[in-house]
Amino acid sequence: MMPKSEDKLSVFWGEYPLGTLEMTPGGRGFLDFSYCGAWLDSGGPPVSMSLPLSRERHDPLVSTNFFDNYLPEGEAFGIFHLLKHIPPGDVFRFLYIYGRECAGALSVLPFGEAYSESEKAYRDVTDLVTAQLELPARQRKNLIAATDSKVSLAGAQNKLPVVVDGDRLLVPAERSFAATTHIIKAPSCALPDLQYNEAFCMDLVRAGGLSAPESDVMKIGGTDVLIIERYDRYVRDGSVRRLHQEDFCQALGLYSKQKYEQWQGPGFATCAGLIGRCTDAARAIEEFARFAVFNLLVGNGDAHGKNFSVVYEWAQESGARGKGFRLAPFYDVISTLLYADRNVDTAMAMRFGKSYRTDEMNSACFRALAKDLGIDARRFRELAEGMAESIGRCAPKVAEKHASRFPSVDIYGKLLEIIEKQTAVLCKSLDVMKTPSQSKPNRRNPRPR
Repeated sequence: MMPKSEDKLSVFWGEYPLGTLEMTPGGRGFLDFSYCGAWLDSGGPPVSMSLPLSRERHDPLVSTNFFDNYLPEGEAFGIFHLLKHIPPGDVFRFLYIYGRECAGALSVLPFGEAYSESEKAYRDVTDLVTAQLELPARQRKNLIAATDSKVSLAGAQNKLPVVVDGDRLLVPAERSFAATTHIIKAPSCALPDLQYNEAFCMDLVRAGGLSAPESDVMKIGGTDVLIIERYDRYVRDGSVRRLHQEDFCQALGLYSKQKYEQWQGPGFATCAGLIGRCTDAARAIEEFARFAVFNLLVGNGDAHGKNFSVVYEWAQESGARGKGFRLAPFYDVISTLLYADRNVDTAMAMRFGKSYRTDEMNSACFRALAKDLGIDARRFRELAEGMAESIGRCAPKVAEKHASRFPSVDIYGKLLEIIEKQTAVLCKSLDVMKTPSQSKPNRRNPRPR
């Protein structure tokens, strides 16, 4: 075994050595990524569309951007500066400590440390999590830091990857290579009832015929938290295994703070170009179009580049090593319009035509959206009308189910009002999109009754 290095990291795809990550000479916070020869010789796929297979070192900016997208954001990162003296935004030092369990198939280890399939132990953190959740919201610590879990999870929310074992919560033990199966999200300080909002929206995604991970509200101690099943994990022969995935910012080589289109992040046309490389591209584009309409209907202004991902079809088992990828299930879905009276920016994360604002949407916006997605305007209208009809039918039933479970939560009527208002905006615009021959019967050849 080679000695460990404090300026070099080993990157594994599951149990397979993938490459190395080094700090660039002179520091400056940039990283060099390079594939190892064994991975290139094995015929494995690239780790990212932004980091194609090559025997040359990749551009430090693109390498840094890819791995930066594994880190917590904003205040969620700040606690690690205090606890572990990790400078803000220091990707290398964060992954040195917390990189064993990342999103997708990657594990990042100090260089010279061997990956061991036999070291997959867990430890119980139920009491630690419960103690944190019993504190007033503003006194709660980041759950990863509070449980001293060596895991990495992107985003700004206070959340923790776990294995749910009955009523116990487990995380990988120290120096373990075990994988987690679920993510729990603590209630938000800034956005009340966020866990119920997301549970409702995720349930509605599935009811509307779109793919989303299983999720629910779970009580830990006396606190309701959201729990989501990880779509990048599966169980085989009693062992939790990893599927590789990358979010759209990673696939496009973008920095995590570029996730919104207004911040030089991806828009619909860019996303469509990426989705067009999926194994079943035509179906995936239509699913993405339907989900864009769904986000408009529920008022989800947070559907940004990091909230879309692709899942790679290359698995650890022989015989399951396809080289393609597919659009991941939709996740992190909320109604941001629910918080319009709390000074929350309710603009959409991606522009519909020339507009980010739902109250400015018109037929021109949807024609432009169809064009950006590469979908015929008539077909887009069919997809949008179908989604509106489906959500209009399902939303009251989903709201009734959630309201009966959580009678003290009073957001469901407001969510239905938002959906009704947004549906009216959509349907008015779609009606204008119809050509005269589609909106009026031909007088010379009237339609049969």
